[in-house]
Amino acid sequence: MNILKNTSIILVFVAVIGVSASFLPNVSHAAVNVGGVNPPAGEVNVGGVPPPSSSGQTIVNPLKVSSLEEFINLILKAVVQIGTIVLTLAIIWVGFLFVAARGNAEKISSARSALMWTIIGGLILLGAQAIGLVIKSTVNGL
Repeated sequence: MNILKNTSIILVFVAVIGVSASFLPNVSHAAVNVGGVNPPAGEVNVGGVPPPSSSGQTIVNPLKVSSLEEFINLILKAVVQIGTIVLTLAIIWVGFLFVAARGNAEKISSARSALMWTIIGGLILLGAQAIGLVIKSTVNGL
């Protein structure tokens, strides 16, 4: 039983590290233009960065989205990517539960229940794009 407990702790730790690491590159792209340097007349700001405000500071949008629709699609894409990793780990874990059951009817029943919920989660993940389209059409209809 200690092996199962240690394995589950390790899987949770790896999942937390993986999810945390996937967000690090997005956070590090935030930039602030301090100093109020405007380009010379007739030149265009590189990257579509607007000129600084009267306070001399400009905050650059790190998400690179300009509408609610793009933001929802960005969130949905991240959820599907993370969910795919979690689903893969869950399928591996369920397989391990079946192997560890060794014919014990109670443990096999528990493994079947875990398999059923894993499949339901996978179907929800597959339907995430459809759910996103429903939310998008509802928001646009308001």
